[in-house]
Amino acid sequence: MGGTGKRWKIATVRGIPLYVSTSWFVIAAIYVWLRYTFYTTRAGVEPSEALMISVLAAALFFGSVLLHESAHAVMARGLDLPVSGITLVFWGGATETKASARGPLGEFLVAFVGPATTLALAGAFWVGEQLTNGLVAETMASLAYLSLIFAAFNALPGFPLDGGRMLLAAVWGLTGDRRTAMRVAGLGGIVVGVAVGAVAVWLIGARDDVGTAVFFGYVAAILIGAGRGMDRRIAVRDQLVKGLVADAMRPPPPTVPADITLVQALDDYLRGADGQAFPVIDAAGRVTGTVSIESARRVGARDPLRPVREGMRTLNQTPVLAPDETLDDAVEWLGGREGLVLRDGVLVGALGPDDVERWYGRVIEGRPTTTPSLAVPGAAPPPGVVAPRSIPPNRVPPRPDLP
Repeated sequence: MGGTGKRWKIATVRGIPLYVSTSWFVIAAIYVWLRYTFYTTRAGVEPSEALMISVLAAALFFGSVLLHESAHAVMARGLDLPVSGITLVFWGGATETKASARGPLGEFLVAFVGPATTLALAGAFWVGEQLTNGLVAETMASLAYLSLIFAAFNALPGFPLDGGRMLLAAVWGLTGDRRTAMRVAGLGGIVVGVAVGAVAVWLIGARDDVGTAVFFGYVAAILIGAGRGMDRRIAVRDQLVKGLVADAMRPPPPTVPADITLVQALDDYLRGADGQAFPVIDAAGRVTGTVSIESARRVGARDPLRPVREGMRTLNQTPVLAPDETLDDAVEWLGGREGLVLRDGVLVGALGPDDVERWYGRVIEGRPTTTPSLAVPGAAPPPGVVAPRSIPPNRVPPRPDLP
């Protein structure tokens, strides 16, 4: 299980990597403990049996979270959109895709299928309750109730919940103006956040369910924070829309031929490049994926003479941009990561947050900034050159999908 910042990759399904965050382990352990405590203290179940049922309940619950996120991914793939990953987090999950690239209808459909899937799962768990008895029926009833609550909760019209994204798409479609839609969705996030926060305070005052109150308070903070930051997000987008990816990208990184052996790639490219991924090109010069020490090791450990194409990651796991895309869309898709710039499948450059910061400082703020060739990690900038500072945050925050 390889670490990826504060998340870990656990599997790849149909080319889509699945991650779990560190916070997910916490909520998973809490869920198992709460079910175990219920079974042993209130249902009088033997500890070994209670543990087994608790783990089964957790598998079904978090499996439903994964199905919720998979629904987003399947719809995105159906609209021919890239999906670079699914991450399970404390509040549910997040699916990384470019839903806005298909206009308001595409954005609405990608958001809508999440709560719809969770609602269908609530019905499936209810049927399971009717067909079983005893502890299994109680577990199914609990899962049906949770799924119903989370489906309704996640459909609330507050950004960045799925309901808020549906609201954004609907207003965008009605007005033809995404800026107006973003403002409405941000306001919806504040209103819903305040309402959820009020419920959390009431629960704490009533001492009815402190755990639920803390969870609601956490989600309320996310909603209010996202809503309050929407005007700044829009202001930054208004500036970034003035530039294209071609204006800010840096020269492309070295490419690795797909047909050389993994051991040759290790000697010529990968050794000493921990954490870096290199574009892989086919005989026609088109990028087909990326290779790193981590991806190459999975195959190379068994047979280092296998070709690079068998030890690479597929291209949909890397942000891919076109030179004529505007920087506002590019920054949203990058989400703090490095991306490749392709023209008709051929690598023409690379773009990351630092490149956008340099463009922002040079073009928008009118100040000299470092360039990739001058910048040395950890070193002071040359005399007369101002080190780039972070532009105002423009990244779309992780969506707290609550399946």
